[in-house]
Amino acid sequence: MMSESPEFGGGSRMVMLQKPGLNFATFGAVIMVVVHMIILGLYQRGGRELIESVYLEWGGLSWDGVRSGRLWQLVTHTFLHGSFLHLAVNMLLFYYAAARLGHFMSSWRITGLFFLCAIGSGLAHLVAQSLFPGLPVLVGASGGITGLLLGFFSISPDSRMMFFHVSAKNLCKGILIASTFLFVISPNLELPVVSNLGLVLERVFGPAIFQAAHLVHLTGGLLGWFLIGRFLPRLLSRDDLVRMRLEGEARAGGR
Repeated sequence: MMSESPEFGGGSRMVMLQKPGLNFATFGAVIMVVVHMIILGLYQRGGRELIESVYLEWGGLSWDGVRSGRLWQLVTHTFLHGSFLHLAVNMLLFYYAAARLGHFMSSWRITGLFFLCAIGSGLAHLVAQSLFPGLPVLVGASGGITGLLLGFFSISPDSRMMFFHVSAKNLCKGILIASTFLFVISPNLELPVVSNLGLVLERVFGPAIFQAAHLVHLTGGLLGWFLIGRFLPRLLSRDDLVRMRLEGEARAGGR
């Protein structure tokens, strides 16, 4: 996957993703797959009861779990996924975001930004779940992934994403607005009037529309947008970004 990036090169020049290798993008995607395969193995050995204990009591993030002292859930929930589709979408978006940022940041810096956004959005989910017990246990890396994506969008607002013929800036606005709207009308919140609109959308599009953690997407995205500057090696100019991209492509082309 590639995207046009006028800010980084001008015109229609295409910017390649960081290639698979010894980097955070590759390791993260592989770990997601390995953990999911382990979960499937547990399901075959112990059935639904064992899987529910893994998700609901051990790895998934919940207010009851953290309140009971299972603080590790703030991290472990990012490695769990509810289905192959959930895994595939998160893995592809994760690799795309991390591989784009890999042109400008070290793997350690990307790792730090990812987990800060994942944990920060997880805390937002805990607060919401304490107020609205109907919210489900949180699994998935969406908070960290949205943070990486919007972090990249903030340093390349004029980039145009493949398959989305809009600028990164406008795509970012769309993600934040949609996440806010869908969270507020979620039937799980049981808010007067607006939850009825959520029920209508649920009948039209199916229950999956509100199984996504929209508050997590919103919070993780905002954290990534505002914090990306603190994770860049130093204050970068446009010329610096162009030079770093060209050097990364030259190294990739020489292999």
